[in-house]
Amino acid sequence: MTQWGFYFNQKRCLGCTTCTVACKEWNEGRRGDAALHPLTEGALKKLARPSDWKADTAEGASDRAYLRQFDMKENWRRVTFFEFGKRAPNVEVVPLSMSCNHCSTPACIPVCPVKAISKEKEFGAVIVDSAKCIGCGACAKACPWGAPQYFEPLEKTQMGEKAHPHMTKCDMCVDRLRAGLKPACVASCPGRALECAPMEELKKLHPNAALTAVGAPRELVEKTHPNVLYTARKPAVR
Repeated sequence: MTQWGFYFNQKRCLGCTTCTVACKEWNEGRRGDAALHPLTEGALKKLARPSDWKADTAEGASDRAYLRQFDMKENWRRVTFFEFGKRAPNVEVVPLSMSCNHCSTPACIPVCPVKAISKEKEFGAVIVDSAKCIGCGACAKACPWGAPQYFEPLEKTQMGEKAHPHMTKCDMCVDRLRAGLKPACVASCPGRALECAPMEELKKLHPNAALTAVGAPRELVEKTHPNVLYTARKPAVR
């Protein structure tokens, strides 16, 4: 198996969250509540008639609430910000873009009681069969990187309910990789801060890359051996 992974240049990241939006757009059909709110022909017609949104909604929900049904609630790739300094102008904000790190020793796989999570062989991606998932939340508790995602908090529902959230997560866009394309987040980044390739290739391309960056704790690396490299940005302000 050739292990693929991500490279993130924290110095080039603009903090624009384009990667997050692109991920949501490409994977909209795989969001956890897609089966509950399918984007059918009828829904598309309704979306094309903004004036009818309220009238056509059974419970009289607002326009925004109706649109929200078709949004991807999960954030498979997240951009977080870390602030340094106490008073302007001596302040600095450092962004970190992170998705599933497709670890070599994933914490999520051994804790899944129904074996819904596995290591894909072609690219080494950690993937989930959401149809098998029972939404117990064990993977989310085990993963130190916050990769397993649910479309709503598990405490809002009970196991066995039709609408109970099943886990979804970043799969490295293996469908795009097989077609010779970059993952949606990588392809969309305006600052070219993201790359995805075999780990050995990334190490050769970025020989000075580190295993950690601002916001990515070093102590977690030995726990799961994440397949991600960084060019870290050291804040000038402390």
